[in-house]
Amino acid sequence: MTAVCLGAVMSQIDNGVITVAYPTLVEKLHRPLSEVVWIGLAPFVVMVATLLLFGRRADTLGRKRVYVDGFIIFLVGAVAATLSAHHFIILLVARSVSALGIAMVQANSVALITASVKEHQRTTALGIQAASQAIGLAIGPFVGGLLIGHIPWRFIFLISAPIAFAALVASVLFLPRTRVVAPKAPLDVLGSVVLATAAAGILGGMTLAAKIGWNGPTLGFIAIGISATMALFPIERRAKAPIFLPRLFRMIEVRFSIALLVLTYISFFGLLVTVPFFVKKDFGASIVHASEATMAIPIGLALMAPLSGRVRRRLSSGLVQQISMATIAFSLVGISVAPNGKIVAGLLVLIGLAIGAANTTNNSLVMEGVHLEDRGLASGTLNLARAAGSAIGMALATSAMVILEHNHATSNRVAIATLIAPATIAVLVAIRSARRP
Repeated sequence: MTAVCLGAVMSQIDNGVITVAYPTLVEKLHRPLSEVVWIGLAPFVVMVATLLLFGRRADTLGRKRVYVDGFIIFLVGAVAATLSAHHFIILLVARSVSALGIAMVQANSVALITASVKEHQRTTALGIQAASQAIGLAIGPFVGGLLIGHIPWRFIFLISAPIAFAALVASVLFLPRTRVVAPKAPLDVLGSVVLATAAAGILGGMTLAAKIGWNGPTLGFIAIGISATMALFPIERRAKAPIFLPRLFRMIEVRFSIALLVLTYISFFGLLVTVPFFVKKDFGASIVHASEATMAIPIGLALMAPLSGRVRRRLSSGLVQQISMATIAFSLVGISVAPNGKIVAGLLVLIGLAIGAANTTNNSLVMEGVHLEDRGLASGTLNLARAAGSAIGMALATSAMVILEHNHATSNRVAIATLIAPATIAVLVAIRSARRP
């Protein structure tokens, strides 16, 4: 648990720092937000493409081996990003290398806990791991906002490096060797390429739309992404060692839980991107106060996640999902019309509580239904859902804010309001899930 939680903190600090640093990066790199946002989006594209690949490799090579190597690769990428920060393209490549390391870590985190913790303690353990992610997300914006004005800006890419090194040591010392491994099989390179094409096409189209509008090139990017997504299922059915198992989605609990994870993280990361700009423009907050507002969601998540096991024992999984999704949707409506920053912060904490309850329930429903030899792949699938939702949320929020900026809007409330739609869809999915046979 120590090794896995340190890994969770490390990966989420990195995400949190970048979200609050966007205003500074726009200024220092002399590039528009629609381009700078790819410092955060490029790692998500890499993770979407490789999470399942590393989950499958962990099932065959051993989870500890892949997990430990992930920290080494992350540290190499973090150092390279710091040294090349003034060169935008090289910076994107370095961030992508770091993302490979994060993907190797995240693809195995849930599987390591599931294999090491007794069944009756599993939901609580997964809640603690989710709380660790939330703590990382909370620390990232706060520390990033605090340090950006006092250290050279390029060193923000090294903020999580000390924790990564501590996690590396803890993993070598504490993690058990994987005793049950799947038979070795060739890498599913084609599946990874198709996943990367799907992510790059959809995200590229969404961010391009903010720059040039919804025209031919924009719709072409999105069409390529959607086509790649649709092609993934038949390709994976024919693969000898697929990174993506269509059979996992035959279980109705898995389908609904994955859908809810994606929709939840669209709202989650959409808020992480919009809130700093929102409180700065609408309430005149400083960059430090903006980072403090961003901390509110992870704080709520951290408070709820360890308690989610008790909540799930008292309430049905379907009821937890419905209450959580409804809370997120109504809170987003409240934020979009809030008169001051204190109300915004309170509603963000409420959203964090709801996300904490929902995520551990969704994780448990998925992991309880898979075979032992598929747990690495199932863990990767869960993190893929989170990464996909996070990336879509960032792209959606960025597009909304860029469009508002082009129209000289004096408020970013509309950017917040765009996140109500995925939250409402999540409510409908949760209601449908509770009515399943």
